[in-house]
Order: sequence, then structure tokens, then C-alpha cells
Amino acid sequence: MTIKILATIAVELAWLGYCRPGFERDLGIELQERLGGEIVDLQEDCGFVRVSCATTQASFRVSVHDLTFARQLLLTRDAPVALTSNDRVNPIFEALTAFLAARGIDHVVDCRVEYPDTNHGKALSRSAKAIEPRLRELFGEAGMLAGHTKYRAMVFLTPDKRAYIGVADMHLSAQDRLGIPRFRMPADAPSRSTLKLAEAIHVFLGSGQDEALQPDMRAVDLGAAPGGWTWQLMQRGLRITAVDNASLKGDLVDNAMVKHLRADGFKYTPNIPVDWLVCDMVEQPARIAKLVAKWLASGWARYAIFNLKLPMKKRNEEVERCRQIIGEALDEAGKSYILQFKQLYHDREEVTGFVMLPSRKERFAHNVAARDKPANTSRGGQKKIGRETNGTMGVKGAKGVSETKRPPKPASSGKTGPGTLVQTKPVLNLNSTLPRAAASPWSVKPLPKRKKAK
Repeated sequence: MTIKILATIAVELAWLGYCRPGFERDLGIELQERLGGEIVDLQEDCGFVRVSCATTQASFRVSVHDLTFARQLLLTRDAPVALTSNDRVNPIFEALTAFLAARGIDHVVDCRVEYPDTNHGKALSRSAKAIEPRLRELFGEAGMLAGHTKYRAMVFLTPDKRAYIGVADMHLSAQDRLGIPRFRMPADAPSRSTLKLAEAIHVFLGSGQDEALQPDMRAVDLGAAPGGWTWQLMQRGLRITAVDNASLKGDLVDNAMVKHLRADGFKYTPNIPVDWLVCDMVEQPARIAKLVAKWLASGWARYAIFNLKLPMKKRNEEVERCRQIIGEALDEAGKSYILQFKQLYHDREEVTGFVMLPSRKERFAHNVAARDKPANTSRGGQKKIGRETNGTMGVKGAKGVSETKRPPKPASSGKTGPGTLVQTKPVLNLNSTLPRAAASPWSVKPLPKRKKAK
């Protein structure tokens, strides 16, 4: 087959983001704030949003991991390919090669064909499976497949017989198909909520899971019953204090790794600091944010994963409000921290938050990584310590889901496992050279004794 490579010309571009059906407006607002441009395609419950690019020279400068409501982010040609004939492969391939040539991209790592995560979109899965290998074959015949490039050719099929063609940056896009990590439900888990925590650990920690979740670390699970999150941590070797007035189920009952306290999660305080706080209580988002902020600002925990049950309207505003609550509390306490929010596949009308107080060695590792890699530049010339396939640590003042804040003068301080992951990707690399400890020093350092109220 003869391949026609067009000369470099200006092409109208648009950002295309995937999201959970029903959250299109939230993603559209977020993409406008982060990338500029105007919303050009937004339909309720369609599972994707398109936002125009402010310039024909647009390039990737925001990671999908830094967006709360996005599962995947592509840079596409604004005009779709109409799939009206029986031959769908050749029109798509010709449009893709012309688009890549216009972008100055000679090679791609791979080609992937995807579709919206909706009932109508899933009906396109058979077409996607048929088109993708044929496109990959054509790219191979053209000598355009190479492992040294950072781009993946992308095709996004829509139910109205259109195909949007574009590219994804391998360092800044989701590696899982449709942006959805796939997990199998463990047979022994007491509830499906265990998959929610498994996905959160995968997304926020990635290849750093072994560093952040070491055997014999201590954790507190607030609102634990029936025990899905507690079970997930127990499978990783942690010792958990499960706080809930309701009962636990399954293997968690009378388990030596689990201490069940029938108490109110908002009133419970630990006698000694722990490594992890996890919380999946049904409560107002701001109240959960204040609770998490109190735990970390007081030094009661070093890591936290928690869920925020969002209102039906103004969800972006609620997430930003919770971010501000946690950030102000930790700034006031003189803590350096990493803060991220993400709507996960196993979330429904909610988002999951992650907070980490990095140790001195971890901060050093991230600073070294940032020094050795070119920094991304966000809007307004604000520099950001970027992530490639690893986590992103932004600087204070940069808009985004994740940010590392360092106060001007920080205070000085002295096996079916937990859900089988079908496909993995590193997100936040805590540096595999860091020393591993059998037991965490956070688990044995007591808090100052509280004075009894007179």
C-alpha cells in the first residue's frame, strides 16, 4: 500500500478527555481551567469531553494523573473521520499519518483504538478489536513503530459513526485501556469496597507500593465495617485498628492482625502515631477533609487515603474546598506534603483523596528526580516538578490535583492477594533504593501524654 505523507500544515486541534458518564461538565470545567480553550463537544452521559486548543502548536503539559475527573487525555484533530463506508481502516490510517506528519511525529510506540465507557460505547468494542490490529499492521509496514518514542497513536470511536484521531503522551497519559485499571474481586473480601482501595493504592502509589505499605506497619480504618478496606490492608501485612460501631465480617473477625473498636470515627484518637489512615465514611466532604487534616497536622499518621461523597451539583467547587481545608491545616502545622484527588473507576458519586507527608529521604529523591528531568511549564510560566510515568509533585500555586507544598520555614523535628491487578503502571515512584524496614519507626514513637481536663 502506498502511504501519502502530507506536508506540514496547520491543523485545528482539540483536547479529548474520558470521564465517568454524568461527570462531563465537571471534566469540561477542569480542562478549561488547566488547558484553556473552549468546550466544543459536551453531551450529558456520553463519557467524554472535547475542548479546543488555544493554539495549533499545543503540546502536552498536564498529566492525566493531575486531573481529578479525567481517566484519559488525548490531543486530537478537531475534525473527526466519518465512518460511512465498509472500509474503516484505510480512512483512519490515512488521517492518522497525515495528523502525525503535521505534528512532526515520525514514529509511535503503538496504536490503540478506544471508545466511551457507556452502554452505547461498549457496543463499539468489537469494531475496536477488529480495527486495532489492522492499524498496527499498517504502521509496521510503514516503518512507523518504534520503542524509543514517547507517543502512542490513538483512535476514539463514537456511537455516531465517527472516529477522532490523535496521540497520547506515554509519560502523561493513562496506560490502562479506557483509562480504567482492571481488578478481579477477591473471593474472601467482605465487600466490593476493597477494590476501591486497591485501585487507589495502584493509582496514587504505583511502583512505590512496597515502600509505602510495608509489613507490620500500623493503620487505622475509620468507618471500617464491613471491612473491605481493612481486609485490603491486612492482605498487605499491615496491622489495623478498625473503628466502627458496626460489626466486621469474614476473616476479619477475631483476627490477630485486626483490632476492632466499637467507637465513633470522628471521636477516636490514637495513643501512638500510625503509618496509615484510611477513611470511607458517609459524611459531608468538608467534615471528612477536616478530620483528615487534623490527623496529619497532629502527626497521628503519615499517609492517608479517604473518600469524599460529592454533592450532585458544584462538585468541582467542593473538591477545591476540601483541598483548601487540608492544605491550610498542613501549612499552619509546618508540614511538607503531597495532596492528590482522583475520581477512580470504582468510585461513584465520589472522589478519592491521597495525602502523604514525605520523609526527608523521599523529598531528597524527588528533588533529585526533578533536577535530572526537564521541568514541565504550566500556564503563566509556573514551573512544575513533572512526572514521567511517575507521580507529579507540583509547586505551591500551580493548579492541579497533586501538589507538594513546602512552607517557607518548616518546623524542625527530632495468594490471591488484595485484588489481582490485570495490568499495572507506575505512578508515584518512592525510589526503590530507599531502605526497607521490617517495622516502621512511626509505629513505636509515642505521642506526648495529653493533660487531663480539669
